[in-house]
Amino acid sequence: MPTLKAPRLTGLKKVEGKPVDLLVNGQNIGDDAMLIIRLTDEGFELSDVVNMLSTSELYLREDMVRRITGKSVRTVRRLMQESKPVRLDAQQSVVAYQYAVVLEMATRAFGGLLQAEVWMQKPTPYLNGHVPLELTRHPLGFQMVEQYLCQIMYGGYP
Repeated sequence: MPTLKAPRLTGLKKVEGKPVDLLVNGQNIGDDAMLIIRLTDEGFELSDVVNMLSTSELYLREDMVRRITGKSVRTVRRLMQESKPVRLDAQQSVVAYQYAVVLEMATRAFGGLLQAEVWMQKPTPYLNGHVPLELTRHPLGFQMVEQYLCQIMYGGYP
């Protein structure tokens, strides 16, 4: 009996760039937290979120698309064909931003996208055995993952 593959956002052109830059459509956000708050309150355009997702095989999976957008792969495909831009709500935009930041930081911390994706899917002792990908969707979990990655990049953890 053949196994069913989980739906994925397939057929997308992989967009080059950093996940956060793609998400904010190239705006220079620097460390401006108020700008990030404004952008997430306005809601990111679905096309920018899909561009961010396209940078990672891990992020193209159905469960990731649903976690970030709150919608199925099929619905996202349909919405992408709408004539006017579709925006995520503020909460979905915050989650998208958190996933973009973690992907970018993990890629730097572990020296490549593939290594980052592997790390993001495994329980980590420094996060009390939790999977970084699972923690990222929650604001406090995101903070823990972000702090851990900073420790890796700037010293403190192996």
